[in-house]
Amino acid sequence: MDLHSRSVKDLPGPKGLPLLGNLHEVDLKKLHRILEDWVNMYGPLYKFRLGTHPVVVVADTENVQQILRQRPNIYRRLGAIETVFLEMGITGVFSAEGNDWKRQRRLTAHALDAIHLREFFPILLRVTERLRKRWMMHADSGATVDIQQDLMRYTVDVTTNLAFGYDMNTLEKEGDVIQDHLQKIFPMINRRINSPFPYWRYLKLPADHALDAALKAIQQAIASFVSQGRVRLAANPDLLTHPTNLLEVMLSARDENGGVFSDVDIHGNVMTLLLAGEDTTANTLAWTANYMVNQPEIQTGVQTEVSSLVSPTGMLHSIQNADKMEYSEAVANETLRLKPVAPILFLEPMQDVTLSGVTVEKGTSIFLLTMHGGLQDSNFQEASQFNPGRWLQPTTTSGCPFNHTPKAFLPFGGGPRFCPGRQLAMVEMKMVMAMLCSQFEIVKVDGPKPVTELFSFTMMPQNLLVRFKARNRTGA
Repeated sequence: MDLHSRSVKDLPGPKGLPLLGNLHEVDLKKLHRILEDWVNMYGPLYKFRLGTHPVVVVADTENVQQILRQRPNIYRRLGAIETVFLEMGITGVFSAEGNDWKRQRRLTAHALDAIHLREFFPILLRVTERLRKRWMMHADSGATVDIQQDLMRYTVDVTTNLAFGYDMNTLEKEGDVIQDHLQKIFPMINRRINSPFPYWRYLKLPADHALDAALKAIQQAIASFVSQGRVRLAANPDLLTHPTNLLEVMLSARDENGGVFSDVDIHGNVMTLLLAGEDTTANTLAWTANYMVNQPEIQTGVQTEVSSLVSPTGMLHSIQNADKMEYSEAVANETLRLKPVAPILFLEPMQDVTLSGVTVEKGTSIFLLTMHGGLQDSNFQEASQFNPGRWLQPTTTSGCPFNHTPKAFLPFGGGPRFCPGRQLAMVEMKMVMAMLCSQFEIVKVDGPKPVTELFSFTMMPQNLLVRFKARNRTGA
């Protein structure tokens, strides 16, 4: 067969059943691992079917990089994502395409730039101090803690301050908090975009009703924040030229034609930042904690690095000190390599394209496995091992692996749609790591179930239980 005449139907892949395709083999909570297992069986370019709908899976680094570079002109997010997000009222930069994306991207990138991060640093300190006090109470009581849940509260508080200028303070509250509503959204996004039929438009299950209630509560909260933001702008016109948070940036901004951003744009982008900021950073920090309890030398390494960079209560003296945390950044990068929050990107081509000699027609679902390259020994020596030293210069660590392929490391995506929140996420991670390792030792708790990966549009840990032991009682 002529290589250049191949089509999607010629690709290898699991056989499937009539009408059902491979639905019976796909557990959405383990989707990323199932797709990785099929790479081992069928190669880095294969197909499977969700019902009668074909899906092309792309795992090799070169094709993944090519596709990411060609966004947003040739590839876009899966059309089902835009539809599902629209139905949920999430219409921000994440799901936007074309010129609409470019317009909103400039806005969010500006709000998350280094200048705004420096201005936001005192708030990060305040929220990190609250997390320290919460963990000190856990240490005093000897409680077993689901650390991911505490970190979710932390990132919600950071994000609501950044996005709205509103101090949600879920760290010092118990009971019903906005985090409880946010946690219902990603699993339902995962279910709906991978459903062969939009059942929820005709018959809603209990999970769909719970989602509706969560979305209503979040939208009501956002509407209140927007209203308060407009009041602040009216009372203080200086905020029009010197906004202090993303909401004020959006309320005062004008697009390239001089027009204001619509309420739909504003609500959608605030919701997007809430979801992205709450989920991704918290889960990466939780996975980092899991590696620390299994390899205590990592805790020791961070403790040593930050000893001269933090106050007696574990707070960084300045945001510039975050740049000095090279070992901690290496730990964060190694976590992101092995446990990326977004191991799959769901895309489709806007025209017929060719991948490795295979013609893929316009509108075909393409699942990019962004995690795959980082797990290959050909890209990272002893890739299955957690080794922060691979991210450091050979002169600063012994045994630094020879092969190290940065282009295979894609936790924040790549190309023009590279995640604009990377700087904020890295500063948050370093601040929490500095506080955690200078103030506490964390030890593993063997719960009734092992720690496992759960995929729900993003990938997170389940059953990650720890205990805190205080190292420094200053300021307790």
